[in-house]
Amino acid sequence: MNVMNVYEPVGDRPTMPIAADPRLSARVSGGSMFTLRKSGARPISFSGRQLGFQSNYRMGTPLWHELNLYQTEDGRFVADIRVFQKGEGARDQFHVAVVDSLDEALAFFEGYDPRMDLTAGFSLDDPDLSPAELIVHAAKLKYEINETVNQYKAVLSAFLHELNG
Repeated sequence: MNVMNVYEPVGDRPTMPIAADPRLSARVSGGSMFTLRKSGARPISFSGRQLGFQSNYRMGTPLWHELNLYQTEDGRFVADIRVFQKGEGARDQFHVAVVDSLDEALAFFEGYDPRMDLTAGFSLDDPDLSPAELIVHAAKLKYEINETVNQYKAVLSAFLHELNG
């Protein structure tokens, strides 16, 4: 499985249709055409259907994740993690893996590290940064890391529960 995590500028976000029935199936029939953005690579297009979707967007949240799982017409699986960020200069990220089995797709979601979605917001090379300011920035970053990890765990849990439903 080849996955590349690269930051990408914010652009128009394509709207993805959500399947009415998210239950898993060995066969895909009457699939839709999907084109998914992938950070650092060309978009991935395939025909199939969406098996699951979950988002943890909340008003006031500076960062949120969307999880999507698709099955292609040839029986492969596409795992899609989208990371959206608010704020000036923020860059959305798109992580996509095309795998042969459902277990590999679920391992992609479960093995994802949301800590990599954050940026420090300050530079250690700044000569004007006092030790007290550095401590405040570090404490804020630690809080943001914990919040991001907890939010991702929550959206992953809801996503896996939906797939089992």
